[in-house]
Amino acid sequence: MGKHRIRLGRRTVAALAATGALVIGGTSAALLGTGSAAPLDLLPIATPANTTYVLPDLDPFEPGDIRGGGKAEVSDEYGAPAGGGTASLRLSTPTGSDKVAYYELVSGADADLENWIAAGAYSAYQGAADNPDQFPSLQLAVDPTGAGGFATLFYEPIYNPGASTAPNQWNRYLAGAGRWCSTKPIENVIDASQTFCSNDGAKPLADYVAAAPNLVVQAVTINQGSGNPGLESAVDLVTTPTTTYDFELTKPTTPVDPTTPTTPPTTGPDNGNGNGGNNGNGGNHGNNGGGHGNNGGGHGNNGGGHGNNGGGHGNNGGGQGNGDDHCVCG
Repeated sequence: MGKHRIRLGRRTVAALAATGALVIGGTSAALLGTGSAAPLDLLPIATPANTTYVLPDLDPFEPGDIRGGGKAEVSDEYGAPAGGGTASLRLSTPTGSDKVAYYELVSGADADLENWIAAGAYSAYQGAADNPDQFPSLQLAVDPTGAGGFATLFYEPIYNPGASTAPNQWNRYLAGAGRWCSTKPIENVIDASQTFCSNDGAKPLADYVAAAPNLVVQAVTINQGSGNPGLESAVDLVTTPTTTYDFELTKPTTPVDPTTPTTPPTTGPDNGNGNGGNNGNGGNHGNNGGGHGNNGGGHGNNGGGHGNNGGGHGNNGGGQGNGDDHCVCG
């Protein structure tokens, strides 16, 4: 496989950011092979030795395609998965036209798609959703030929049979071992009728590696929307081949216990000392907005209709539709 270090100029970075492509591992989890790790209180998550703590300023992530009321912030409202400390990246898209995407540029081992097969993973929590199958997606902005092309590969639980979409719990997705869709055709693996997961367009990463040996990963993206009305969620422990991003309100002074998940604050009983245990933030988020399948910049009917395929679910992002045809969806 061809190995490349990417070097992005201002124009490339601007184009990727405008589409949301530049916005957010491990191989061990309970229910291995299902794409789910529920419950997460028995097995530690296998991650690279390096942990990158992402604090409320979200550095090193940068905002990508953010629309309407879409927002992201580090919060302890939904707690964190096992090994994830006490906080996570809280995401909100109140209506179907809202979108939020944050990215981190990658290089070195992270630029080699083959390395993502064993490593790529993330944990996600759904607190509320108009469509119960919707969860945040993990995306990779790629140059399929290594010569200046562009596409976005995206993983969504709904397109991976057996992956948990259980609400109100942390689910671990071994995305690298799962199936990924592409926003654009990629020679010998995704044709024009298969983009956006249409017509069996969800493929293992190994298929992309075999078909596009010079493919270069440019960025990893955490994405929610558009087409996800009323989705209140969180993401944590985003694992790449070289690091795991752990979202925290403050940098931990001691290592977290990888076998103990944290949970959202709850309202507790009076402890008899006059100290009420009313800690809750609730989790009662309104299901706003209309039907799902609102695919950003008009990709809803592309290649058979992402949003009406596989039950019509998923994070159907960006779609700028400009002259360079840069788009990030999923």
